[in-house]
Amino acid sequence: MIRGLSGFLFALAAVGLLTGCGSVEGFFSHRDPNADMLNLGANPRPIAKPPANPGERPTVLPVTSQDINCPTVDVADGRAALRVGGPENASVRYQFSIGDTARQCDPAGPGQAAVKIGVAGELVIGPAGSPGTFSAPLKIAVTRAADKQEVFSKTYRVEATTDGVSAGTFRIVTDPIALPLATLQLADAYSIIVGFEGGVPAAAPKRGHRRRTAS
Repeated sequence: MIRGLSGFLFALAAVGLLTGCGSVEGFFSHRDPNADMLNLGANPRPIAKPPANPGERPTVLPVTSQDINCPTVDVADGRAALRVGGPENASVRYQFSIGDTARQCDPAGPGQAAVKIGVAGELVIGPAGSPGTFSAPLKIAVTRAADKQEVFSKTYRVEATTDGVSAGTFRIVTDPIALPLATLQLADAYSIIVGFEGGVPAAAPKRGHRRRTAS
């Protein structure tokens, strides 16, 4: 167990340093070799090849994962961390924190995309806590930009185990979420928001609200 208030505060600072520190390797079964370029907002190739003659119809090209500009994953304000216990640091039993996120957009038939979302993070024990296995509710939502409507929303139960000295870890990846693919700029059409629910939201570093993510 992390003894005393100073030890707990040190652990929280360490978790804070993980926020926004890069992408999580191994979230998905394969890694897009062009993921870094896409994450930086590279423009996908056109989906139709102009005809050589004006009277011919354009040739439609097949869409691949590399063509889709996938939405980034944002963490809801005040929901990057969740602590359980009293309002004072000395009374905190444990705290969950989001450390990194990932997403992957794949074509799923004509006019459809399949989006998978991953979230990883840590669990630390507070001064009033003890080693063990704990869980926390984590919400993942996809919102349509045109009308601000949630087209997908689900609360997952994430779980982590810690001996009280080392931080415990958790990782979750959603099943594929089907979205209409009206444009290859899927990042303009949808936004992805994740965050903990319930308990006492813990303050998160301001620089960690937007993460650079893996495809």
